[in-house]
Amino acid sequence: MPDSSPLELMCLSDEEQSVSLRVIGGVSFSGTDQYDALQAEIVVSTGFVSGRVELYLNAYDLDSWAGVLETLTAGGKATWLESGRSPRIMIDPTGENESGCTEVSVCDVTGSQVFVTVPLVNNPDWGAHRRLLAAVRSRFRLER
Repeated sequence: MPDSSPLELMCLSDEEQSVSLRVIGGVSFSGTDQYDALQAEIVVSTGFVSGRVELYLNAYDLDSWAGVLETLTAGGKATWLESGRSPRIMIDPTGENESGCTEVSVCDVTGSQVFVTVPLVNNPDWGAHRRLLAAVRSRFRLER
């Protein structure tokens, strides 16, 4: 039986707060052993605000995340999921912002219109995020 536990694709956190994206499972419309989309959720957890929003990811989204990771590894700011069909995630690891920390913002552009920014004191390990992406791709083969 295949593993049905959620799998993290992104986990940005410090000792007090976090923003994560978990893949819940694959969705197949074609009846093959490959998936057409991944059901996922973004979870924000802080002492001030907590919430979650559901979304679906496709192969293009995972390719785009790989590109975002390259930008972040090089020290740049990046925005992911800009299509307008799902929540948007913006990551600023530069510290050249008001908080002086890595800032992760989530905007629920398709639903509540809520925009939240979470400052994180820890510097993310982008190599670890590439390994998370590889694990998601290994478990969930997506149609192209």
